[in-house]
Amino acid sequence: MSSELLLDVLSRFRDCRVAVVGDLMLDRYIWGRASRLSQEAPVPVIHVRRESNAPGGAANVVRNILSLGGEASAFGVLGDDAHGRTLCESLLETGADLSGVLFDPDRPTTVKTRVIAGNQQVVRIDREELEPLAEKTAAKVVENVCKAVASGRIDAVILEDYAKGVLSIDAVATIVNCCAEKSVPVALDPHPSHAFNTPGLHLITPNRAEAFALAGQYYHSGSLPPLEDETLLETGRRLLDLWQCDQLLMTLGGDGMALFRQNAPPVHIPTQAREVFDVSGAGDTVMAAFVLASLADASPEQAAAIANYAAGIVVAEVGTATVSARELAEMIANDGKRALRCPVPDGSGETP
Repeated sequence: MSSELLLDVLSRFRDCRVAVVGDLMLDRYIWGRASRLSQEAPVPVIHVRRESNAPGGAANVVRNILSLGGEASAFGVLGDDAHGRTLCESLLETGADLSGVLFDPDRPTTVKTRVIAGNQQVVRIDREELEPLAEKTAAKVVENVCKAVASGRIDAVILEDYAKGVLSIDAVATIVNCCAEKSVPVALDPHPSHAFNTPGLHLITPNRAEAFALAGQYYHSGSLPPLEDETLLETGRRLLDLWQCDQLLMTLGGDGMALFRQNAPPVHIPTQAREVFDVSGAGDTVMAAFVLASLADASPEQAAAIANYAAGIVVAEVGTATVSARELAEMIANDGKRALRCPVPDGSGETP
């Protein structure tokens, strides 16, 4: 695939306006080193060096869209607490529009705290409320999204479901319907516990395990090459049929991605990752990059390739990370240069 074409797509990201709706979270990191085991229990003792915060969940998708050069508006609910204020400050620093974010004094902000020793995650501590939003609060979130879409200031909507109570089947259906009136595409990052198979979705982006669960299939770890993996292909076909979505982009970890579409053969995109330290948030990066590329007139194959490059960058970082437009452009350009330097067999059995 021509690197020049992909770079041209990247140059149009700045004109794309995306609304992200879903479970906004704060990712906290405690960084340190482990040199001994505790005398109290067989666990490592972590000597803390520093602590940091980063947007997580739907907030990480917002951050990725902004770092890639697009415009992003966040819609969701935070607690009226210190963690919620920290997350707001972090998103505002990136240039996010937070006019659609509500504060609920009766609901804590979702916080995931990870303890990292060297490059290894030792434990994760979750503080969260899993019950659905109060009816009035849920209705207000949906109302805010639909108003933004009706105003013409949104080009695409991303629904991020982490099963923390923000999205429901009724909310998804209402948002999809109001977007259809304005021809605004809707993408969903699904959670396997929620069958939000609402007709009208443009894209869903499960990982392999999520896809099998959503399709009601017994999980198989897979075989190579992916396009000869019959269980994978059957799961993709079944999901397209059950969800009636236009496109399904299934992430396959170290095996890259598989793109399924209505009335088109599946496509495998090999991974671009050179090193893998942490896959936290990689799916958020994939969603952000694919949607932006689609809005920038990329073909589905080109959008998947760009998303794959972006994921290859973030998994090389420890912790929830983002990729900048410059980093992505450099990776694509350098890969294009390597392709030009590599001799291509002409079919005669000899290298020209």
